[in-house]
Amino acid sequence: MSKFMQIDIRIIPFFEKPFEKIFPNIAELLRNSSYGEILKKGHSFYELVDTMVTIMEHPDTPKAVKEKIAPTVRKMYILKETAREYLLARKLNDLDQVLYRMEDQFEDLEASL
Repeated sequence: MSKFMQIDIRIIPFFEKPFEKIFPNIAELLRNSSYGEILKKGHSFYELVDTMVTIMEHPDTPKAVKEKIAPTVRKMYILKETAREYLLARKLNDLDQVLYRMEDQFEDLEASL
């Protein structure tokens, strides 16, 4: 490894419109679950998966909400694990494809809420 340089590959969010405008139902879920501050910070879907898992598993989350989000959140988590492997292996084309699939899951979640 270089003494003065390093390679940095990151997943960063890119929304042409504010997240809350594109995904109002997910934004409401985040606010209702005390994660509203995430909306201000601009997290990527990759980062949001962990929050969605926490909401799904939290004992204070209403059972009806858990049942509604669980199937999609589980798929998101599996995709995130796969994305993490591709990111660490620097398989960027494969990573890109998995991130597209993750976006699809967020769109599915938005539609189901």
